[in-house]
Amino acid sequence: MRKRDANTAARAALRAARAPLSAGLVLLACGIMVPANAVIITVSDSAATTNYALSLQVGSAAGTDTVQFNVSGNNAGLTPTAVTGSPAIDISVTPVRPIIASEVARPVTLRVDSSAGLVCQSGACGSTVIPFSKISWTVSNNSGSATGDIQSGVFNGATNQQIASFNANANICSIPIIILCLGTWTYQTRNMNATRMTFRYANDTFYPAGTYRGTVYFTASME
Repeated sequence: MRKRDANTAARAALRAARAPLSAGLVLLACGIMVPANAVIITVSDSAATTNYALSLQVGSAAGTDTVQFNVSGNNAGLTPTAVTGSPAIDISVTPVRPIIASEVARPVTLRVDSSAGLVCQSGACGSTVIPFSKISWTVSNNSGSATGDIQSGVFNGATNQQIASFNANANICSIPIIILCLGTWTYQTRNMNATRMTFRYANDTFYPAGTYRGTVYFTASME
């Protein structure tokens, strides 16, 4: 786990470093690949009694995940259909806060930046850019929309698309994390634990054959 200490006084918002999910599309009348970097990032503000922290994980805990879309056969012909990528990617957001302030709700938000699109890297695609709005997702292992967890959706190409929001407002320490409950720290019972996103390429527009690559950034913040 990589940790980054902000070493600052209390702030209005505590933001985790952006975690990338890079995407590479190979259109050879053939296939699309989306490698997802495994990222666990913790940002903390450890000034005096304002100990807050926020962890964001995109993908597996180690190594690099690769989501592959097989765009071949009929999917590359005159009657293409949407193509589902495999494997799915798990997203976890875990807020941590001082036990002395456990009665105060702290809003947590997860946003994505998909503004750059997928840029042609090689082949006959020239300067073609495929917008990330061509990629959608469905979710599993998530809570209902009322809880603020990630729901099924589509990238909109914006720099700050909100895909989840919830309050980290619990004050209970459980046995598996009892060590972290000693002193000034406590985990929240409200968190996002391995919400699974399965991505789908719309495949509804003809693009020149070639290799395309881009990156979507996930940013978690706690106010």
